[in-house]
Amino acid sequence: MSVLARQVVMDRRPEGAPVAADCRIEEVALGEPSEGELLVRNLWLSLDPYMRLFMTTQDGLHESVPVGAPMPGGAVGEVIASNAESLPVGTLVVSMGHGWRDHYIAPAEAVQPISPDAGPIQRFLGLYGLTGVTAWGGINGVLKPKPGETLYVNGAAGAVGSLVVQLAKHAGATVIASAGSETKGHWLTETLGADHFINYKSQDVRERLAEVAPDGIELFFDNVGGDQFEIAIDAMKPKGRAALCGAIALYDGDNYRAGPRNLFAIIEKHVSVTGFNAGFYYEMAPQIIAEYAELEATGKLIYEETVIDGLEAMPQGFVDMLSGANTGKMLVRL
Repeated sequence: MSVLARQVVMDRRPEGAPVAADCRIEEVALGEPSEGELLVRNLWLSLDPYMRLFMTTQDGLHESVPVGAPMPGGAVGEVIASNAESLPVGTLVVSMGHGWRDHYIAPAEAVQPISPDAGPIQRFLGLYGLTGVTAWGGINGVLKPKPGETLYVNGAAGAVGSLVVQLAKHAGATVIASAGSETKGHWLTETLGADHFINYKSQDVRERLAEVAPDGIELFFDNVGGDQFEIAIDAMKPKGRAALCGAIALYDGDNYRAGPRNLFAIIEKHVSVTGFNAGFYYEMAPQIIAEYAELEATGKLIYEETVIDGLEAMPQGFVDMLSGANTGKMLVRL
């Protein structure tokens, strides 16, 4: 079986914030899979903030994508041709490196089989995948909220942040959630149960934090970085705990690895700051998936998706996701 596949490649490096024209769609002919390989037709693709780091030349966690090369990312697909006995035709698989395309050939060990019995298959890109593991790891692995503690989370209406709000509430914490619109604020407080909302676009975050948490905050979950990180550190109580999983506010700059200007405040307050990513907790994925499934089944968890259709919509969808147009997990349906 041969397939004329389509893939999104980076056509040029962004200057500042990415635009859809930084990417283009190209066709590539795929032949038969070799020994131990699979031909997969993607059904769902993931859009995540960390993908912005593939477009930079700065050294860091993610290797830079060459201009003219396809963008990597998460994907759920179906095996349509197999030369690997362990994964026959019809097997559903998830890959973290073969997104941004409609078909691909890969070694069998580069994918993981999934069961449709676990729920909608796109969940393995979100709640049961990178997104869910990240939120769980930050709450249960790093912050470990105690009843009565106050947690502040920015990027709260996004994929990870919206889960953080709910997990923290289940742990008995008071939750302050920050996002960029009143519509999102209503959803965070009225639907997800956040105790307080901060609109970082229309309100002074520092003043609003002082208003809703005059004694300070014990816990901080950071998805944003930059000025928002500094403000939260200043609002923390002595011996507070901060979990850092992203810094989306810095990704378009010349140095996304730049440190905070109030570093000494961490020393003065004895604040524990822990950076982490989902990779630290992937071995616990079966347990995490089971916990989420139970929470959903008992009506204690709300999982939201923003879905766009078609590979051609992906470049603009990526731009929209980075600007906060999504609520919950951003996905592309093929």
